[in-house]
Amino acid sequence: MKKVLVAGATGYLGRYAVQEFKNRGYWVRALVRNPEKFKKPGPFFAPEIDTLVDDVVFGDATKPETIAGLCDGIDVVFSSLGMIKPDFEHDNFDVDYQGNMNILAEALKAGVKKFVYVSVFDAHRMMNIPNVQAHEKFVRELQAAKIESTIIRPNGFFSEIGQFVARARRGFMLWIGDGYNRQNPIHGADLAKVCADAVDSSEKEIEVGGPEVFTYREMVDLAIEIAGTQPVQVSLPFWLADGIVGVLGLFNRDVHDVALFATTLSKMDFVSPKYGTHRLRDFFNECKLLPL
Repeated sequence: MKKVLVAGATGYLGRYAVQEFKNRGYWVRALVRNPEKFKKPGPFFAPEIDTLVDDVVFGDATKPETIAGLCDGIDVVFSSLGMIKPDFEHDNFDVDYQGNMNILAEALKAGVKKFVYVSVFDAHRMMNIPNVQAHEKFVRELQAAKIESTIIRPNGFFSEIGQFVARARRGFMLWIGDGYNRQNPIHGADLAKVCADAVDSSEKEIEVGGPEVFTYREMVDLAIEIAGTQPVQVSLPFWLADGIVGVLGLFNRDVHDVALFATTLSKMDFVSPKYGTHRLRDFFNECKLLPL
């Protein structure tokens, strides 16, 4: 029986990864920073994991002393560890880079055979964004290390657009630019299958997205249709969005970085190789049942 460590186990993708590895017969250890999250359901229908894992290590990857021995007895490390929103204590390089470097050090020390890491799709087009810089700095370190590795490069997650229906129900929809940029977001369960498949893959990098391609406006229209409302719709011009991002940078670097990521994505098409079976309409119909 293979043993896998899942880092970022309480995140949207991490929870599905735990479930997928368990379904495939792996022995699963989870790295968890927040014990409360470990005992609660995940965001946007991601599975509970407290009953799925075989072992849990409560530790902070940014603090090496809390994860000593983390990879002992482990065959495979899977990491989707990364900041998705400001916590006003760490920055992207603290978590996305240094946190993963600390895990890699433990993996090398323990003789782990494979390290599967989740970065971002088309990172080379977004190297102005700190969290992408941090991800890719770790990718370079991982690929240079004496360990087999595969980098997963997914498109956006369903969880990132899960608020669309709620916004439509509240009566206000906002987007940046003309809304005709295209992307194919992917459901966590579909992406987890790709990540688990990567353990036995010889591919160094895997690009992946969901089975359907949408413009931003099409996703907004679908959310409005399912919500059954007529919300106010506002398109924020790029020049104004860029100005707001610049002002945010004067006051709060963490919020600035999140806003910069959003404005950058809204200026480009991000269409990656199609994979999976989960449809956005079905996901939005589920989201309609969530409390506001």
